[in-house]
Parts: sequence; structure tokens; C-alpha cells
Amino acid sequence: MRVALIYFGGQYNHLIIKNLRSLGQEVIPFTPEVKVDALKDYDGLIFSGGPQSLTSGDPGLENAAYLARTMNVPRLGICLGHQLISYAFGGRVGRAVNPEYGLVEVTIEDEDTILSGMGKKFRAWESHSDEVFSPPQGFRVIATSENAKVQAIANEANSVFGVQFHPEVKHTEGGVKVFRNFIRVCSK
Repeated sequence: MRVALIYFGGQYNHLIIKNLRSLGQEVIPFTPEVKVDALKDYDGLIFSGGPQSLTSGDPGLENAAYLARTMNVPRLGICLGHQLISYAFGGRVGRAVNPEYGLVEVTIEDEDTILSGMGKKFRAWESHSDEVFSPPQGFRVIATSENAKVQAIANEANSVFGVQFHPEVKHTEGGVKVFRNFIRVCSK
């Protein structure tokens, strides 16, 4: 199985690659300007975190939003990638009232495919100034935190998921399960 990582220059991107490779997956990083044709042979797409903001008007982010909307493979957004997926499908994203940095407690509201096996509550690493205020139509909020009411989303019918936290870092309890679950979705 092959997973494409749309790389936004986030500080933890190498850990996403490390986690997926430790699970036996081939991961190829791409910049946000990648074209659809370059991704046609991949089984899944992950949109990473990064320092950008969707309010910046960055053309790379607009192209990545197009990919998130149009690719017909499972998609997972992490941090900025979560915000990008929400934005791409019509959700509301903006500057966080209470940005989260460091460990926070995440509460699973509805255990779905991507958060399966994580338990009802877990501690996760956060690093974001923007957040999703309302999910896109067709998506469910599946996890919350004290400051981010849209901590994770799922559109299981189209295999599209987003998590505000960083599952790739060791500080997130059971974070590798998010990648295991995503690989399972990609394998179907």
C-alpha cells in the first residue's frame, strides 16, 4: 500500500513518515502544489500540520484543498490538514479563541473508524492557533477538547477524516492507532 503525505513544512512531518513506515507502509512526501496525476496510484492521502493559516490566501493551500475535495481515496488531515479538509468541504475555520499548545485532554464523542481503540478520553499534543468552528455538511464531530469543540471529524461514507491533535508524537496517548486505523480504511 502507498500513502502520499502532503507536506506543509510542519515540525512533526518526519514523525508521520516514521509512524507509517513502522507499520510497513510506503510513504512519499509531496509539496502542496502537487498535481492530481502525480497521486493517482496512491491508496490514501494524509495532509500534515504546518505553520500556515488558511486565512493567508496561500495558493499551495488552495491547491491542497482542491486535492482534499476531489481525490477519491481515503484522506486524513492532521492539525492544519484537519482545518484544510474542513475548509475544502465548506466547514468554518478561523483564528482560535483559545489556541492550544501542549497536552490537552481529548474526549471522544462518537468512536468511529479513525479513533477506534483510543478509549473515551486520552491526552494529546496540540499546537494550533486556528481551529475548525463548524464541520462541513456530511461530517460528524467525533472528538472535542475543552477549547476545541471540533477536535476530530469524520465523513465515513467518503473515508475523509480530520484530527486537530498530533497523533504522530509520542506525547499523544495511543496516537499510532490513528495511523493503524487509517491504513485499515485505505486497505478496503
